[in-house]
Amino acid sequence: MPDIHVKAVPVNGLFQFVTGELAPEQLRSVLEKLGSDARWFTGHLLAHEVVPLPVVNRFTEFSAEAKKEPVKSFAKRAGRFGAELGLKSVYKFILAVLSVESVLKKAPFIWTRVYDGGALNVDAAENRARIHLTNFQSSIAGCGRISGWFEVVGEHAGAKNLKVFHTTCAADGGNECCWDFSWQ
Repeated sequence: MPDIHVKAVPVNGLFQFVTGELAPEQLRSVLEKLGSDARWFTGHLLAHEVVPLPVVNRFTEFSAEAKKEPVKSFAKRAGRFGAELGLKSVYKFILAVLSVESVLKKAPFIWTRVYDGGALNVDAAENRARIHLTNFQSSIAGCGRISGWFEVVGEHAGAKNLKVFHTTCAADGGNECCWDFSWQ
């Protein structure tokens, strides 16, 4: 499978999150571990730039390690932060008028604006949904960020008592990644 890339905006958001979480010496250590790939983590990438997903995942993993936090929970918090940051724009108003089901059905379109690979499919019905992600380089770090992002988007779309479970993970040996959603 060829490398998948992530657009600059979420990478800049991840860098902003990590900068707020780590002490300057911890961040320096993370960037040193990345070697030449550290060039992607300045917070100043241009919107058209793309970063290899494995590099973004390593940055997340090294940052969690520096914070002494499990990768899964650190990545989920990073995803939530990135979604909150991204939703401060016009998307905030769009989410306010669409139902949760409508927002989730738009997820495949949004996916292609962030990643240049992987196939996202949504099965949505009243008060529940399942998202399938295939042909994607899954990792604990990447799936954690995606899970956090899904939670925030659902919350901003007006879901009451939203629950998001990453029920199947390709990084743990599954055939695909699946997220199950339920809400009132």
